[in-house]
Amino acid sequence: MAREKREEKKGNSESKGVAGFTLGIVSIVMFLFSPLLGIIMSVVGFILCLRQQKREKTKAGKTGMILSIIGFAVNVAMMLVNFLWLSPYLTQLYQQQLSSIK
Repeated sequence: MAREKREEKKGNSESKGVAGFTLGIVSIVMFLFSPLLGIIMSVVGFILCLRQQKREKTKAGKTGMILSIIGFAVNVAMMLVNFLWLSPYLTQLYQQQLSSIK
């Protein structure tokens, strides 16, 4: 009985680390589609990996933390690029709208 519980606990011991690892990978890919969603995924993945590392240090948890940090940086950079690229067009559109009203 005690051995079964130990094995069951051991099987679930890496679940947060693996989930964080997966979210870290997905967050890196999300910069192509939705940087905001990628940022959210990387933060959640980092938190899961951090909890995993506090409970039991695993390779998946450490790798997931690194991937989540990379995903966060890539998505923030992509949001900045999108903002800087779109801001001249949005300013021009706004000025056209103001001139059409007058």
